[in-house]
Amino acid sequence: MVDTEKGKPYQFTSSRGKDKNPSWSPDGKTIMFTSTPPSSEEEKKKAQVYLIPVDGGEAQQLTDVEEGVESPEWGPKGKQILFVSSVKRFDRGDSDVKIIDRLSYKFNGRGFYENMRKHLFTVKAAGGKPKQITEGEFDVSNPRWSSDGKSIIFSSNLEPDADVLRRSYLYKVDAKGGEPEKLTDTLMSISGIAPKGKEIAFTGHDYRNGSGSNSEVWIHKNGETKPITLEFDQDLGTKLSCDIRVSSPSTNPSWGGDYIYFTSTYAGVAGLYRIHKDGGDAEKLIGEVDHSVETFDITEDGVIAYTTLSTTEPIELWVMKNDKIKQLTDLNKNYKKKTKIMPHERFAFKSNAGHEVEGWLMKPPGFDPEKKYPLILHIHGGPRGAYGNSFVHEFQVLAAQGWAIMYINPWGSGGYYEEYQAALPGHYFEQDYDDLMKAVDVIIEQNKWVDEKKLGVTGGSYGGVMTNWIITHTDRFAAASTLRSITNWITFFGVSDIGWTFGKTEIGGNFWEMEEEFMKRSPIRYVGNVKTPTQIIHSEEDYRCPMEQAEQLFTALKLLGVETEFIRFPGESHELSRSGKPKHREERLEHMVRWFKKYLY
Repeated sequence: MVDTEKGKPYQFTSSRGKDKNPSWSPDGKTIMFTSTPPSSEEEKKKAQVYLIPVDGGEAQQLTDVEEGVESPEWGPKGKQILFVSSVKRFDRGDSDVKIIDRLSYKFNGRGFYENMRKHLFTVKAAGGKPKQITEGEFDVSNPRWSSDGKSIIFSSNLEPDADVLRRSYLYKVDAKGGEPEKLTDTLMSISGIAPKGKEIAFTGHDYRNGSGSNSEVWIHKNGETKPITLEFDQDLGTKLSCDIRVSSPSTNPSWGGDYIYFTSTYAGVAGLYRIHKDGGDAEKLIGEVDHSVETFDITEDGVIAYTTLSTTEPIELWVMKNDKIKQLTDLNKNYKKKTKIMPHERFAFKSNAGHEVEGWLMKPPGFDPEKKYPLILHIHGGPRGAYGNSFVHEFQVLAAQGWAIMYINPWGSGGYYEEYQAALPGHYFEQDYDDLMKAVDVIIEQNKWVDEKKLGVTGGSYGGVMTNWIITHTDRFAAASTLRSITNWITFFGVSDIGWTFGKTEIGGNFWEMEEEFMKRSPIRYVGNVKTPTQIIHSEEDYRCPMEQAEQLFTALKLLGVETEFIRFPGESHELSRSGKPKHREERLEHMVRWFKKYLY
């Protein structure tokens, strides 16, 4: 906790394990948070709700729910707390056999849930048994109390085809329970909800331009739903890549008087914006190079607390009051004192298609322009992720080895305008690949110190599949490290937790209807061309890009006689580099450094 005037933080809880999701009670006297006690791999204890007085004292456990607690929120009067928890569909007894009867039965970072549904619960802040509010064959997301506390707004899909579509409507249910009422008629991707009085603001998109559509701020009132940010041609949310994030609840969107506040990313900067509930121009309040907004909250009197992203500093807490900003924490000062943290330089070029491509170049410590240096091309995930002015520990580690790191936002990246980020579906490895290769050419031409015989390439997820595409289509790189990647779009379609939706929207249909198109976009088809020594790093519990994708590539490379190694991390998911176990995150970087040292020194 930190005083907004004095700016001195002090630790509020200790010896509990993982404490997350802190929230002030409406009267300001109590803090609610979730806590997960330390546990062994076998136990895997679940998060529960705790309450602690602001004046200090011991935290009191409020819930003891078998499947744990998600998305807790104080009721408007502070007498009840809303949360989501998983509920068993059927009594399977002691059997550990999985009976699967729906497409959505596993999820990256969560595991298998074939016999579970996520439902709403409420519990009295004074204690007692939680009450289940919703039930049935559907899952609840983004729950929020109505302003009067008499109902709960959430996103879900109660229609028979929900399992196939994985898209949502807005619903309302009585806080005492009952049948949910559908409020919207358009299937959408809904990411956040904020009720106020008779109006409900929410963020999401209606797939008007496929999965690359900009999210909008929408207002639902008197049975009608309309977007109010259509003239704001930027996607919503903080998209900047960062591998040292702490878990913070999303506050997109948030009300402040008659205005709705939200974050958006453009050209490497994530800003805080607001727009009047009736529409108009969006106004940028905070956000500039090396001062991006990660997450935020607003008090009733207009004070904004927010965390920041910067190229050369880990995340810190700031506050804006009366249009003046002030840093409240400097939690990483000792790390910054003893560590050489490298800045980067922005560059831009015109692509062969005529659009501007933005990128950044990080030089190694002690850089001498008279010497030659290896260069590593780093490719972001998403594919609608974005690089920019944010701290990436992995870049700092690689630069510290004496290598320059180059990263760009190729055609199809997020963080620009809708046409830019909606470009990839149906067109993977066309203009995006061309942008990446031209970026390497531009940097080599503009920087004579780059040793073009010692080029490396790496990336994860989309960056991984692009790395695989690069090594199957050029041998200009001396070494590659492909991370949590896709190699075969057909098998991905059936084994990924999002395969049948993501594969369909990104490639353009079902693989049995367009097998040639799926294989044409699959790096495994061209694996016979690979000459580049390739390291493959994958997590054994990655359900987004499952392990079989890496196994296919490794097997082919070994049979082809290509120098390769396959590193598997047990107990880790697709999020290894961002939220994996510290020992595994450290070892992963050590393996990458070792591999590149072998071929770039």
